[in-house]
Amino acid sequence: MANKGDGDRRKKDSVWTISHSNREEYACPYGDAINLAGNGWYSATLLATLSSTTFAMVLEMFGLSVVVSGATCDFDLGLAETSILLSMPFVGPIVMAFPWGYISDTYGRRRSLRIALWVSFAVSAISSFSPHWILLAVLKFISTSFCSCAQSAAYTMLGECTTENSRDAYILVMTSVLDFSLTLYVTFAYFIVNLDFVYHLGFITFTPWRLLNLVLSIPLGLGALGTYFFYESPKFLVNVGRSDEALDILKNIWRRNGGRGKYPVSKVYLKEEGNLKSQDLSFLRSLWDQIIPLFKPPLLYRSLQLYFLTAVVFSINNSYYIWFPFLAEKFASGFSSTDGNSTVEQVNGLCSIIVSEHQAAVSGATCSSTVDLSLVWSSLAQGASFVVILLLITKIAYRKKLLMIIILSISGFSTLGAVVINDSITSFIMYFGLLFNELCTGFIFSYFVDLYPTSYRGTAACVGVMVARAGALGGVNILGAFLMSHCTATFYGTFALMLSTVAVSFLLPPDKSLNKTVST
Repeated sequence: MANKGDGDRRKKDSVWTISHSNREEYACPYGDAINLAGNGWYSATLLATLSSTTFAMVLEMFGLSVVVSGATCDFDLGLAETSILLSMPFVGPIVMAFPWGYISDTYGRRRSLRIALWVSFAVSAISSFSPHWILLAVLKFISTSFCSCAQSAAYTMLGECTTENSRDAYILVMTSVLDFSLTLYVTFAYFIVNLDFVYHLGFITFTPWRLLNLVLSIPLGLGALGTYFFYESPKFLVNVGRSDEALDILKNIWRRNGGRGKYPVSKVYLKEEGNLKSQDLSFLRSLWDQIIPLFKPPLLYRSLQLYFLTAVVFSINNSYYIWFPFLAEKFASGFSSTDGNSTVEQVNGLCSIIVSEHQAAVSGATCSSTVDLSLVWSSLAQGASFVVILLLITKIAYRKKLLMIIILSISGFSTLGAVVINDSITSFIMYFGLLFNELCTGFIFSYFVDLYPTSYRGTAACVGVMVARAGALGGVNILGAFLMSHCTATFYGTFALMLSTVAVSFLLPPDKSLNKTVST
């Protein structure tokens, strides 16, 4: 079935190899069609835009920690109220994760992103004028319910619109951008919350923390605007039977990526069952049919693996991140008070400082909503180091199983070191190592792209978000309840969980070499 000469075309193991001189149009699977569309300007700007949407989501969700810190005095927040507010970024996505997966798989990746980001932006901005902490909690529940769509939809769309050879590296780069979110919202908090102004608006007093919340909502609107400059995922369109529209988009991607001549594909198809819904199905039955295949063979085994990894990694990482401003300031305060001549008994490294400083604060202190400069420097050190590490490993991003095992092992033993090392600086460096597991989040979501059919990929990723936030919700509240009273045991439990993720990572599919190339 092949012609001789320069225009040869071969189909080998379902992968097309095209010679440079061949410009004949032909039908091919979607994977080869997107590879032919190339990797250029469109791909790079899509990466930047989708990174901005996930970045905006992280600012909205985790920036709440410094917003709550600033609102403590205005609302007279105690530990219980603080824990409820800090839980909202995780409760919202738990409720809405599956509906967003359904919308993404049935109405499109780009459409779901637009709706989610615009609504989240509006509600988040309104929350800046909340007269009571309960209303603030409700509005944050709504805003994070919508913006949580960004994590699953953005990863899915990026994975479907980039070439196979660049996909894992792009997902890693997008993850590395998120590592600077902590630095950004802490820096904003330092310069805004420390301002000295009060405006009486009648129903509220507008103070710096409200301005901070308003500033942190702006990236959501900017991310929504950015999506208007890009196309819907062609793979989604093929999957729902709109192949002609998908082919037009692939041709446009080819041109915007710098392709010259004629895009050599006349028809594109999927080597899997499409997502053509029956009109006779009720909405609830359609939802059921969308999710149940994830928990039946042959997907059941992979679902259990990935959702376990998701639950543990996100519960540990998110809970320690959301409490990071508190922990970092306690450490900085405790370290400056000891200053080499220990006035605080250092029994268990980081734990002794955190607990002793908490006891000192409880014994009596005036309410303060300021942000210490030490928090800015520590978050900058964490963000810069993580970004550098991620960019260094992008060259071997396809070895994600090996990298996950290494990263999770480092995170686990760093957790142990944080409590058994008595030196203050070393123990806090170990705390940074604990957060190292964040580097695995991109790998985990790339597995959702690689291992699930297109019809269920968005749903699988959104259920992953739901599992992630449910784990994080439990982690935030457990950490808040036990860190002061059972600090050492909390870190030991974290260490055991991290070791379990290492064991499960060994069961993931083997890394594949990227030897399938398509030249044009």
